[in-house]
Amino acid sequence: MAVPDSDPVKADLLWIAADFRSIILNVSDGELDLPSTGTRWTNRQLLFHMALGQNIALAGIPLLGLFAHLPPSASRNWSRLLNASARPYNWVNWAGSAAGGQILTPHGMLRMMDRTTRIIVHWYGRADSRALNRGMTMPTQWDPYFQPWMSRRDVLEWAPKHYRHHRAQLSLTTLPALPAGR
Repeated sequence: MAVPDSDPVKADLLWIAADFRSIILNVSDGELDLPSTGTRWTNRQLLFHMALGQNIALAGIPLLGLFAHLPPSASRNWSRLLNASARPYNWVNWAGSAAGGQILTPHGMLRMMDRTTRIIVHWYGRADSRALNRGMTMPTQWDPYFQPWMSRRDVLEWAPKHYRHHRAQLSLTTLPALPAGR
């Protein structure tokens, strides 16, 4: 049975893609290279990072599925290792988005966002509760919205939190207002 568009997780994932499309189609070239608010990225680089966040959610689907089949100590130890590397991760996260934002055009970012969202929504529409509840211990120092343990559903619910957080940091005059409840 297909998941209706009104399902809150699916609706949020689809909203991300639609909102991103609206931003990309309405942003002026002059505003792309202005600094964002509260980050070291430009608006262009931050938009790339926002699209990358959707890809992180997609990568979480198989990763959390894999760790769910291993002993719990595997994800605890993996998360400890990732937390210990939070400082270099933060640099790579910043540098990767800084470079990616300069290399990929806004329309390329839009294609990436649309493709990734389609794949996630397709997977989500076929996933049963058992698949959605598979999860692992998470590196909470990597993201303020990561919880100590997250299921695949939690990661799909993380994506809109990450997106909204960074959307608020864009310094675009053409930024569409958030709909009520978003």
